[in-house]
Amino acid sequence: MSLALNESFKIEVPSEFSGLIHEYHNRLLADDSLADLDVVLLSLYLVEGRNRKVGVTYEDSKGLFTLLGRKAENYPANLHLGKKKNLIGAQGATLSLTINGVKRIREFLGQVGKAPIYVIKSGQTFTAIMLLEKFLSAEIRSEELLLCDPYISTSSLFPFVTLKGKVKGIKILTSNIIDSAKFNEYKNKLQKEMGISIEVRVNQKIHDRYLISGDKCWSIGSSIKDLGNKDTTVREISEVSDSMKSLFLERWNEP
Repeated sequence: MSLALNESFKIEVPSEFSGLIHEYHNRLLADDSLADLDVVLLSLYLVEGRNRKVGVTYEDSKGLFTLLGRKAENYPANLHLGKKKNLIGAQGATLSLTINGVKRIREFLGQVGKAPIYVIKSGQTFTAIMLLEKFLSAEIRSEELLLCDPYISTSSLFPFVTLKGKVKGIKILTSNIIDSAKFNEYKNKLQKEMGISIEVRVNQKIHDRYLISGDKCWSIGSSIKDLGNKDTTVREISEVSDSMKSLFLERWNEP
């Protein structure tokens, strides 16, 4: 991959940045997981690498920042923030990364390819729901969702509203439905309003809580209905997704 500030100034993007810079319609765009400040640091790093020496002009750094899909008007404030945090140094008109800036680059390079762990704290019910909605919006890609949760209630369904237009069907495997009449009433309303088919089956053999979408699988520390009551995490365990999906379908199809 390469970026061109102009015909004579081209920058090759190292392969280790492939998880942070994405090719799209003959453009290279910085991943949206990176803050604008991180893209300023990335711009300095790439230009210094291209020049094979320390030091970058304001114009070259800003030019690359915008080529990576960020707004030009956001550059000055983030450059100032980088200097304030001692991530960027300046000598006259020349900008360069400090050792802290280099460490920050290495830090987010080390995060490439690592599955995020979503931490949900107790005592933060509404924040917990927002975090789960954020997780669902960011991670769910397939049209069908499989949820195994031993205890479900109407509140178990609340976060899935965020999947309207993305998911066509949700299968829920559970052992206990809290207030089944109220749950079914809410489920029917959700199906009608969101256009998402929801099917629930009861099996007393299940214990663990997990979610499957396509070839990905996540372990959920607590029942969704209890989010915010206890500290818990949502952690990707896709290395066992095939076996977990087989187990889900086996329990799903049992009489």
